[in-house]
Amino acid sequence: MNALEQLAKIPRLDLRGFKSPVQYLERFSAKVGVEVWCKRDDIGTVGLAGNKVRKLEVELAHAIANGARHLVAEGSRLSNATRAVAAAAAALGLRCTLVLCHDEPREAVGNLLLDGLYGANLRFVGDVTWPELAQEAQAIAKQLEEAGESVYRLPIGCASERSSLGFAMAYGELHAQMAERGREIGTIVHASSSGGTHSGLVLGNALHGSKSTVRGIVVAAEVYEDVEGQYLAYAQGGAQLIGADVKIAREDINLTNEYLGDGYGLPAPGVMEAIDLLATTEGILVDPVYSAKAVAALIDLARKNALKGPVVFWHTGGYQALFDPRYSRAVWSGIERLATLTL
Repeated sequence: MNALEQLAKIPRLDLRGFKSPVQYLERFSAKVGVEVWCKRDDIGTVGLAGNKVRKLEVELAHAIANGARHLVAEGSRLSNATRAVAAAAAALGLRCTLVLCHDEPREAVGNLLLDGLYGANLRFVGDVTWPELAQEAQAIAKQLEEAGESVYRLPIGCASERSSLGFAMAYGELHAQMAERGREIGTIVHASSSGGTHSGLVLGNALHGSKSTVRGIVVAAEVYEDVEGQYLAYAQGGAQLIGADVKIAREDINLTNEYLGDGYGLPAPGVMEAIDLLATTEGILVDPVYSAKAVAALIDLARKNALKGPVVFWHTGGYQALFDPRYSRAVWSGIERLATLTL
C-alpha cells in the first residue's frame, strides 16, 4: 500500500458534507494580473465551515475512538478554531469547554456569539500570551478529568501531526479538481497561524510529487518559539503516521510575516482593499483578522510578478468577524466608497 492509499484509509469523520468547490475568479484575476482560483473552504455544513473543520475530521475521529466525551480547546474570542470545535461538539453530541484569552466582553458578537449558541462552556482567562493560554487550558483540562470527565484537549488552532493529515487529503482534493479543469496548481496562498493547514498542504504537495509552491501568510505572531520548526515537525510527523517516505525540509516551509501588520486581529496594509476588491468582483467575503491578510498578500505579490500561476487562494473562512462591531466599523470607515455613505 503506497502513502496516498494509506492516507485515504485513516479514520476520518465527515463534518463538511461535500467537497468544497474550487472557483475561477475571472474578474478578480483581471484586476490583479494573474490567474486566480479560490478553494472555498468557507463553505460547509457545520459551524460556518472554515479550514479548522478539516483538521477536526481527523482529530475527533481519533478522540472519539479513544473514548473522549468532553473537548477542551483554546484560543482568543475571535478564534475560528474554537468556534469550529464548539460546532463539531454539538453535531457529535460531545461536551465542550473553550478557554479564551482576554476578559469577558460586554457583548457576545462574531465567533463568541456562535460559541455560546453551540452550547460551549466559555472560560475567560484574561490577557495572556499564547504559551500562558496553553498552560491555562491544560490546568482546566486536568480539573475536568479530576471531576470524572473523559477529556480530549485540542491544541491552539487544532494543529497537530494528526490534524495535518486532514489537509494532506485536502491537497489531493484540490489537485483532482484542478486537473478536471485542465489546470495545474502553481501557487497556493493561505492565511496561517497555528500551522496545521500549512504543514498539511506541504505534506500533500510532497505526497503527490507536485512542484507547487505553498505560501503561508502569517496572521498571528509568536504562537511558537520556532514557527518554521514547529510547522516542519507537524508535516514530518504526519508523514510518519501514514508511513510515508517523503522528504520535507525546512526550506519547504514557505512563510512570510510581511503582511501581519500590527499583529493578530490588528490592522495591516492592503486589508481594506482586499476585502473590497474580492467582494465587488466576485461576491466573496474575507475578514480583517485572517483571510483578508492572505488576499492582501496575494494582491501585492501578483502586482510584483512574484507568484507562479495558476494561483489558488485557499479560503480558510472566518468572515463572521466582519459582524463584530470592532471590525465592521473599521471596514466601513476604511473603505473609501463606504466611508462616503451616510447612514
